[in-house]
Amino acid sequence: MTRFLTGQSSFRPALAAVILSAITTACSGADALVARGEQLFDTCAPCHGDEGEGDEVLGAPAIAGASQWYLNTQIDKFRSGQRGYHYQDAEGLRMRPMSRALIAEDEDIEAVIAYVYSLPIPDPPATFEGDVATGEEDYLLLCANCHGRDGRGLETLAAPSLLHLGDWYIASSLRKYRDGVRGAGGDGFGANMRAAMTGFTDERIDDVTAYIMTMQRLPRRAPAPPPPPLAPLEVDPAILPEGVTVAMAQEGQEIFNGNTGICFTCHLREGPGGPLAPNLTDDVWLNIDGEYESIVDIIMTGVPQPVEHPGLMQPRAGMPLTDEQVRAVAAYVYTLSR
Repeated sequence: MTRFLTGQSSFRPALAAVILSAITTACSGADALVARGEQLFDTCAPCHGDEGEGDEVLGAPAIAGASQWYLNTQIDKFRSGQRGYHYQDAEGLRMRPMSRALIAEDEDIEAVIAYVYSLPIPDPPATFEGDVATGEEDYLLLCANCHGRDGRGLETLAAPSLLHLGDWYIASSLRKYRDGVRGAGGDGFGANMRAAMTGFTDERIDDVTAYIMTMQRLPRRAPAPPPPPLAPLEVDPAILPEGVTVAMAQEGQEIFNGNTGICFTCHLREGPGGPLAPNLTDDVWLNIDGEYESIVDIIMTGVPQPVEHPGLMQPRAGMPLTDEQVRAVAAYVYTLSR
């Protein structure tokens, strides 16, 4: 027993030393990454500002305050051509070659993002004179489902926080989505933004922007609360067409209401519909007869010219859904109205 206690007492300082060394090494690695990012940021600062606060004259947004996942996603989109593809997007065209100068294999992107994330978060003043009350109505109907009622965003929907951005950039981005300057080029989530902005006048954009700016004093980078869990899908197998199973409908429920299929961003959770897309829980079908194969076909091909709603539906919802996933979503949608 004495020998055990003696060994234990000598073991503890050794273990503490190992842990301390690991922590120190990790911190040193993180510090080194940020330091490397600071050096690389010298090429970003002329447009985005020394503190990442943005520059309205150059059309460069504030990037300090953005989430790391969002910064990484946008750099990838610029590098792949999903952003900065349109001849009228002068700012995007300027950013696209800059993004390609970063070498992913050399951890350039990771380093720059780490440095940007370390910068103080800006709190730009509101300068737009929109109708806040009207803007709130549009925001809650069209924007809150993805960006949250409080504007903090939701990573699972690739919807960024809006709380660090200047109103000039918010309005400019919304106009680009409306005019097709952003949101094409294979960008599925951007296609949803295009649909949301369909038919918006400059005045409505200014109103929504003015409302968003009333959120500016909320805490930053706080994770948005997750949506409530879905109720288990209970289906009578007798109502399903031949070849369609309850398991398919259950899989479709997860795809429809999650970020794999993102159907709920327009049709809302569990399909009651909204300003962008029709109700799927009633027996009224605007574009098809409501039979299973018709539902499969319309998901596959999309709805380029909606009958009553402004939201364009991209083929396969603009997402890389497999044929099996499409058939699962169709099975779920089939059950909603029955």
